Order: sequence, then structure tokens, then C-alpha cells
Amino acid sequence: MPVKLFIPQETVDSWLSAERVNLEGEMLQFPGGRLVLRLVPGCHFSRVQAGSDASFNLLGRVKAKAAIAALGAEVYMNSVILGETAYEVEVGFVAKPVGNPIPDASVVAAVASL
Repeated sequence: MPVKLFIPQETVDSWLSAERVNLEGEMLQFPGGRLVLRLVPGCHFSRVQAGSDASFNLLGRVKAKAAIAALGAEVYMNSVILGETAYEVEVGFVAKPVGNPIPDASVVAAVASL
């Protein structure tokens, strides 16, 4: 299974501001064009603010916003409400390599080097 990474919104913003990457639509391209990632909006579930995670088991996980909506949850800024449970989330992107297969370690190393 290809590697999937979570990249926080603020990280993408800082890379773009520093002109370390190019962004066209949902495609994030690294210098030299060796690595292109498809970005899908998502959230990292970092903390339970109210209620219990026992039913949903989302704490510490990353979900695309479409998957969160499919659960019947509402995303508002840095929060997700699902039933009686409120989560604090980090907003960002689920990133998947596009094009030629690249070893997972190479993808992680390329992202970490920025």
C-alpha cells in the first residue's frame, strides 16, 4: 500500500511562502519534479474536548474531510463534532504520491527535508 502522509495546513503554507514547493490545484510538486503529492483536505484528531472516543476510535488518527462528513460529523475550524463527542483537530491534508512508484522511505525523506 502506498504511503500516505498528513501535512498540516501551516506547513504547506510555510513551504509555499518560502517557494520550496509549487501547488497547482490539489497537486503539490517538490523541487526538480521528482515528487508530486496529491493533497486531499483532512484532519488529524489530536484530543477529545468533550465526550468519549470509545465509540469512534478516532483519537490519533487522520481522516479525509469527505470521510469525516460520511460519518455524519461536522468540522468547524479546529474542531470536529461527532454525536456527543467533540474533538480538537489539526487541519491539513492527506498526501499521496502521484505518478511513478516511489519507495515509501524516499517520500518521507523528501517531505522531511523541507
